[in-house]
Amino acid sequence: MADFKNIDKKIANLERYIRTELPTIIGVEGVNHFKESFQNEGFTDRNLQKWPQVKRRTATSPWYGFKYGSNKISNAATSRKILTGESGALADSIRWKLYANGIRFIAATKYAKIQNEGGEVKVFGRATKRIPARKFMGDSEKLRKRIVDIVIKDFKRIMK
Repeated sequence: MADFKNIDKKIANLERYIRTELPTIIGVEGVNHFKESFQNEGFTDRNLQKWPQVKRRTATSPWYGFKYGSNKISNAATSRKILTGESGALADSIRWKLYANGIRFIAATKYAKIQNEGGEVKVFGRATKRIPARKFMGDSEKLRKRIVDIVIKDFKRIMK
C-alpha cells in the first residue's frame, strides 16, 4: 500500500511540474534561444543558418556606415552586429506568454515581422526596398531537443 501512496505523490508532483514549472522552462529556453540568434547573427534550427550580410558593412555600398539621423559614416555601424541597432530593442522585445492551448513567443516591435520573414518596405517614405529575411524566431529542432532533454531529466528526478 505504501508503494501506491508513493506513486500517487510522484504523479501529483509530475502534474504540478507540468502545470507550473514546464511552461516557464519552455518560455525561458525559447526566449534565450531566440536571443542567441542576435549574437550568432543567424538562426539555429538543426544548424546555424547565418543571415545575409548588411550593406552598412560593405565599403562599396552607398549604405556603408549608415546611421539614421546622421550624414556622416559611423564606424560603429560598420562593425555592429546585424539586427542589434544601438539599443538592442528587437532582441529585448522577445517575450513568451502562456495561453490555455500552449505558449506563444512574440517580438513586440513594429519591424520584427519584416526582419524575421523578409519583404518590401518603403525607405524614408519613398523608394521600395527588399528586406531579406533574417530569421531570429521560429521552429527549431535544437530548441525542441534542448527542452525535451530538460523534461526527461526532470521527469527522472521526480520519479526517482
